[in-house]
Order: sequence, then C-alpha cells, then structure tokens
Amino acid sequence: MKLPVIAAALSLSLPLAAQAEATATAQLSNFRYEVIDLDLADGIDAKLTLDDTGAIVMAGYYASLEGTPLPDPLDYHPGEGTATVAHVTGNASATLTATGASATTSFHGPQGELFAQALSGHNFTLTANTRLVLYADAAVSGTVNPDHYGYSNAITFITYRLPGDAEDTVVEDGIVSYMGLPDARALTVGFSTGADSVSGTYGFSAGTYGTVAAVPEPSAYAMLGLGLAAIGWCARRQRRR
Repeated sequence: MKLPVIAAALSLSLPLAAQAEATATAQLSNFRYEVIDLDLADGIDAKLTLDDTGAIVMAGYYASLEGTPLPDPLDYHPGEGTATVAHVTGNASATLTATGASATTSFHGPQGELFAQALSGHNFTLTANTRLVLYADAAVSGTVNPDHYGYSNAITFITYRLPGDAEDTVVEDGIVSYMGLPDARALTVGFSTGADSVSGTYGFSAGTYGTVAAVPEPSAYAMLGLGLAAIGWCARRQRRR
C-alpha cells in the first residue's frame, strides 16, 4: 500500500482535536550484557574489557528538512543527563542513564523538524572464544495526522572488526514506530569471537522525531548511523581531555 493511502486512512480515524500535533515516544530500559565462555578448555578466562565510553543526549529543531543550517535551538550534553528544547513548534526531550534511554517529541509547527535522541556506547575488547550478548526492554509509539508525523526508535548494537576484515561489521536489534504504529518487545543482540580477541563498540540509543513530511519506511540500520557517529565523536572528545 502506498504511503499517502496509509496516511489518509490513519487521518480519517483520528478525531479532529488530535490533528493539531504529532507525538512520539521511545523508551529503552534494563540494558545489560552477558559474557559467555565458548571453550572452557582453552585456558582463556572469558573477559570483556571496557576501554572508553561515549555518551550524549541532544534535542533540537531543524527549520529545514534538509538538516541545514545547524539545529537552532539545540541542547546537547556529553554523558548521562537530560536535554530539553521548548520551541514555538513544540517540545522535545531526551534522557540518558547507565542502563537506559528515553525520548519524547511533541510537534505542531508549519515547517521543519523537532528531534530528541539519547546515545550510549562503550569501546571494548573481548577475549578469544567468547560470546557477548546485549539485552534491553524497549517500547516506541508515534502519532500522525494530515499535517504532522511522529516517528521513534530504540536500538541496541554491536560494531566490531574481525582480524583481516577491511570494514566494521554492525549487528543490531531495534524497533521503530512508523506511521502511527507502536511496538514493544525485548531486544537481544550478540556476537562471538574466534581464535583471536576482538575490539569494537557496543551500546544503545533511543530517538524521537516530529516533522511535517512523511518519510520512506525507516531502516533501523540506517538510523543507527547517527548514533554511532555521535558516540564516536564523544569518545574521541573524552580521549583528548
């Protein structure tokens, strides 16, 4: 079914009073990990070593859907905490803790986009013959009307590079609220090393967006790019201190 047809069907089902704005919420909680020894006879104690941490919370408003110029207003903080923006077009807020992330957006403007995002990542080294598994609980929701759209996502991820590989491998598990459809479930993602130890990054993110335009169905992998970029920037910033 084409997107305009879906949007029209959903808009007819909404009361007129609700068509003034679009909302979106994302919640990721109870984040945890498990380290599993895959070979008890190899003489190697299974171990996850954390080398560095990158985290950021941000909220802002883009006047242009092309994302330029930079968001204004913009509230962002490296590390755990809360970022909040109040704008004539609505409100956006994101919160990050050690074990979870949440975001919410309410948008009723005639143009542009409000967003909120919380991201956390850890650089790690995992011993040989070991499996790393991430777990979290996630819930997302969003609303749409003829003029405004609310989207949200919650994601856990691991990115790593095996010996001999030219590029990083990314594995992720996430949920997306798209065109007003909510979702909630447990997230699980993992990977295993072989004969060598492997370094990489693991983490989680939650984000919400309110805008005037319908977008193509989002890919959790594509949305992860922003999260990884922000985490990498924050980690490099901390190392320079």
